[in-house]
Amino acid sequence: MPYSDDENRPGECDWCHDDRGMCDRFLELDEDRRFSIKLEETFDVEMLIPCYARRYVLERMGFVDHESMETKKIHLRTHHGVDFEVKLYNSESVTHFGCKNWEALCKMYGFDEGMLVTMDLGDPKIEQDNMDIWVLVDTLPILPLSYFDCSNNVRSMVDRTYYTDGSELTYKEKNHLVGFCTDLENYNIYCKTPPHYGQYVPLVQVLNYGNYYGDTLIIQEDCVPHLMYQSGRLDVLNIRPGHPTNLNCPYQISKRSGDMKIKEWKKCMDSRKEVLGSKRKRSARIGDRMISILHNGESGSILFYAILP
Repeated sequence: MPYSDDENRPGECDWCHDDRGMCDRFLELDEDRRFSIKLEETFDVEMLIPCYARRYVLERMGFVDHESMETKKIHLRTHHGVDFEVKLYNSESVTHFGCKNWEALCKMYGFDEGMLVTMDLGDPKIEQDNMDIWVLVDTLPILPLSYFDCSNNVRSMVDRTYYTDGSELTYKEKNHLVGFCTDLENYNIYCKTPPHYGQYVPLVQVLNYGNYYGDTLIIQEDCVPHLMYQSGRLDVLNIRPGHPTNLNCPYQISKRSGDMKIKEWKKCMDSRKEVLGSKRKRSARIGDRMISILHNGESGSILFYAILP
């Protein structure tokens, strides 16, 4: 195996590009079942199996000829109940993962370049008829499975979401965000809402006396469309569930901060609607987390909103 100029650091393997000095083809797996992979720059597109682990992976996954081109579908599982069917490609000298589902798994857990990911092939003493490899991750996912079942438009909205301090959502709570964005997309299609000028930027914020005071709600500048008039009126629309609750409020955009101030917000706070993910109806209150999206198009401005549980 080649070595770099730095005597204290092994060089990079010519085949799998591992630089930890572990790519001796005669090394054994940890407890004959586990191996780790260092994520390189293009890991989400193509992740190479280290040379020392390659023969074990091919044997356990049922590849007959280790030096011929072959592709198998296997399942990558985690202890969080995640199960992705991915493609495992083999050629004469390298074996690697590389497909949309592998990219999805990387995004779901927020894998980054340079991370070490440990994989478990299972107990070799127990005969297995499945094609499973367990991915051992200590951190929780950052995205729910529902994210990967929605449209590209909804995914883009979720990716652009702006969170104020203390309003961050867990990966399970992001199911509500995905559902809200999906409902908005369906509402626009069904009602033939004129196109929005720009891109939707969802806002998740905790209602407190910093962003809601007197009778005014503050929407952060990052979530305010650039082409909106400095002042005017907008419809405030809660589209979940059932018949929408449509109110109308005056607004003004601050020339100094760029934040939007929506006045007469108390009537929106008092409007009783079901909380996302619940059939319980109640009005909004201080301490609630709220999702909102500003729409600005030919038909005017609309603030879509909902209260999180």
